[in-house]
Amino acid sequence: MSDTIIQELDTLDLVKGIERKNKKMQAILLQKLELVVKKGSTEYEEYRKVILDESNNYARAIVRLIFGDIDFMVK
Repeated sequence: MSDTIIQELDTLDLVKGIERKNKKMQAILLQKLELVVKKGSTEYEEYRKVILDESNNYARAIVRLIFGDIDFMVK
């Protein structure tokens, strides 16, 4: 038998942490996008939608890989 230490995880805190990191990444990406594309333009809105949709999908995929098929929305 091997000596293994398993650290207790607070699942909700972990999900909240992933969501916080996701929101921070989205904000940074959108700020950078504003430097390249005029805010309010059709092109900006299209890029904004893709960035938000895909980064949220990615965060959900990470949670799904770690915890299985659960729904989460942290407010």
